[in-house]
Amino acid sequence: MPDSVSVWIDAHADLHSPYTSPSGNIHGMPLAAALQEDNIDMRINNLEEETIDHWNELKNIGTNKPKFLSEDLIYFGVRDTEEAEDKLIENMNIKNYSVSEIRYRGLKNCVNEAIEKLTHCDSIYITFDVDSLDCDFVSRGTGTPVPFGFSPMEAKNIITQFLKTGKVVCTEFTEINPLLDNKGNKMAETAFDILNTCFK
Repeated sequence: MPDSVSVWIDAHADLHSPYTSPSGNIHGMPLAAALQEDNIDMRINNLEEETIDHWNELKNIGTNKPKFLSEDLIYFGVRDTEEAEDKLIENMNIKNYSVSEIRYRGLKNCVNEAIEKLTHCDSIYITFDVDSLDCDFVSRGTGTPVPFGFSPMEAKNIITQFLKTGKVVCTEFTEINPLLDNKGNKMAETAFDILNTCFK
């Protein structure tokens, strides 16, 4: 199986499991599932057997092994996490390029550094969650808006630099919710503009 990497552009780490999630929302668990990580040491919930069975089924989709290694996960813009996630990020040594670091060190420098770190990988999967954008600058048209995020131009430049490697095999855009948009349909329009710019 070729080495693959996940580039996660998001305000949230999505590293909770049913054992650690304060909300129980499954959309906060995809990376924990992909990494086969229960994070039992930080458990706050006692689960019913049915929930455990469903969680194990989710973790084992395709294979009963991690879908990629934690060292091949890189965050961009994560800034809204809970203690259980912080502990995993620290223990697994997962790199998060914060908005402030990127603006201080330079976007191109940070993305090039990430690309260099991942030269051994054959495939890059990009997740772009629109809550990585600054909700006060763009809009609140997403389920979990978080301030102090990226500008649309910064998001375009991050994605475009990874596309130039020729290794990107999949890109997803997620968490757009026009029903919550405080500026008409601004978030969806912004996401489409980013998509159109990056893939034209």
